[in-house]
Amino acid sequence: MKKFLFILILLFFLPLFSQANIDIIDGDLIRADIDVYIVKLIGDKKFKRLILNPEIFNQYSHLKWENIKTVDESVVNSFVTSDLVRSIDDKMVYRLYPLGDSGEKRWIKTANDFNGFSFNWASIYTINLFEKNFYASGADLVAETIPEPEPEPMPEPEVPSRDPMTINVPSDYSTIQLAIDNAINGDTIAVNGGEYVGDVVINKNIKLIGVYATSAVINGGIIISGGYDILIQRFSINNSDGKAIYCSEGSGEIKNTIIKESGWGILAEGNCDLKVSNNLIYNIKHSDKSLGAAIMVKNNYSYNITFELINNTIDDNYRAVWSENSNLKVMNNIITNHFGATNSYGVYHSGDGQISASYNDVWQNGENYKNISIGSGSINANPKYVQTSQRNYDLKTGTDESPCLNSGNPAREYNDATIKSGNYRGDMGHNGGPNNIGWTP
Repeated sequence: MKKFLFILILLFFLPLFSQANIDIIDGDLIRADIDVYIVKLIGDKKFKRLILNPEIFNQYSHLKWENIKTVDESVVNSFVTSDLVRSIDDKMVYRLYPLGDSGEKRWIKTANDFNGFSFNWASIYTINLFEKNFYASGADLVAETIPEPEPEPMPEPEVPSRDPMTINVPSDYSTIQLAIDNAINGDTIAVNGGEYVGDVVINKNIKLIGVYATSAVINGGIIISGGYDILIQRFSINNSDGKAIYCSEGSGEIKNTIIKESGWGILAEGNCDLKVSNNLIYNIKHSDKSLGAAIMVKNNYSYNITFELINNTIDDNYRAVWSENSNLKVMNNIITNHFGATNSYGVYHSGDGQISASYNDVWQNGENYKNISIGSGSINANPKYVQTSQRNYDLKTGTDESPCLNSGNPAREYNDATIKSGNYRGDMGHNGGPNNIGWTP
C-alpha cells in the first residue's frame, strides 16, 4: 500500500521524462523509476541511499517532494548503493535490509566486523530516530559468520582527520543541517543570507554564525543536544507554535539574534549552561495561552550552573522570563509589555535556586516581578523605543532620551563596545554592552 502511495506521490509531483545531464550535488534526491534515493558525495566517491517509503520521507522536514530530480537510469546506477546508517542519537552502525515497505536493521558489532565485511566507512549515512526505529531489529552482523572470508585481512582504514575550518552554507552544503552533520568539533559554519526551513540539531562543539540577523532566517527550531562551547550568532528564528531554541544538554552563547513569532523563545532544561546576550525577543505567543515564554529555564539547580541573561530586549510576549528550580543572572535587560495570558510576568521564579536581577528596566507587564528580590540599578520606566509598530527597538536619543541609555551595570566590563569613541557606561537592552556591535559581521 505504501509503495502504491509512493507511486501516486511521484506521479503528482514529478515529470515523466528523465534527464542525463542534470547537475547532482551532495544531499540531492534522485529517481529513475519509483524508487527515490538521497545522494552523498565525498571527494570522488558517490553513494545513494534508498528512502523506503513516504512515511519515512515525510519525517525529514528538509526533504521536499518537489525537489526530487528525475534522471536517466544510467545516472542512478553511477552511484554506489549504501545500506549503512548511523542514528544521530548513538554511534552504532547498522546495515538496513529493505523488504517492500518495511525491513530490518542489523547491528555491525565492532570495527573488525565492519572491516571484515569490506564495508566503506565513507558510505555511512546519518538518519533520524524515527527511521532507525521503523526497521525491526535483526541478528547482529559478525564477520566470522561470512562463509568465504577474504583471504587477507582488510587493513585498518585511516581515521580521517583535519584541522577545524569554516564551512559555508549554501556553497559547501545546501542546508545548515548537512553542514553540521559533516562538521567536526571546532568548525565554524558560516551561513549566508536566505531562508532555511526545518529544525537544526547541534550536537557538536561548533560556531553557527549568520551573515546578518535580518537576512539569515531559520523557519524552524534550533535544538542543542550535547554541543559544548557553542556559539549561535546573527540569525532570525521563528518556529510557529514550537520552540525557537531548545537546549537539553550543552553550553555556549546565543547573541545578536532575533527570536520571534514562536510558541517558546528559548527553553533550557537540566544541564544547559547558556549565556544569552544582546538578543531581540518579541511576539512569543503560544496558541495555548497557558504555555510559552520568551525565556524559560527549568531544573538547572542540581547541576550547579547559572543561566545568564544579559543585555537583551524582550517585548510584547505573553510571558518574559520564567524560572523553575533554577539559577539565573538577569542583568542589563529591557523587559516590557507582557499581557494577554495567564501569569503574564516580567520576571518569575519558583522552586529551588534563585534569580539575581539587577540593572534591568522591567515596565508595563501584567506583573513585573514574582518571587524576585529586585536588585540595585533596576528601574520601572518607559524605555522609549524608536518605533515598536515597526519592531524598531533602538532607544531614543536627544531631548526625548531613553532612561535606559548609560544605565546598565557601571562596571567597566559591561561598558558599550567601541561603537562610540572612548569608554561609555553600558546601555540596557540589546544595543548595549560589550556585544552591542555584534549585529554586523
